[in-house]
Amino acid sequence: MKLKETIGLVALSGLAAAQSAGLVIPPDQPICRLYSLIQLFGTLAAVVAACYAGFKMATSHELTERNNSKTLIEGALLGLIIIWIAPLVVKYLVGSSDVCGW
Repeated sequence: MKLKETIGLVALSGLAAAQSAGLVIPPDQPICRLYSLIQLFGTLAAVVAACYAGFKMATSHELTERNNSKTLIEGALLGLIIIWIAPLVVKYLVGSSDVCGW
């Protein structure tokens, strides 16, 4: 990005954070329930995928299968990080004091 675009983006995000400082989204909103379900099923899927990949890595003797298993474990871990860090990022970007009880 160019310098002017970067300065404009920073100024715009600062203005948005200043305007929404009092924003509070209560946990009983439908978007909060939906995100809680996404977190639940995403976490379950990542744990199952990581367990499967760990089993495949432990029982395989081929190097390509072991590397594929390692890649799957890395993807599951990255997915878990994204799922659980997203509320903090939203809270920071919106500049609110409370978003869905997080």
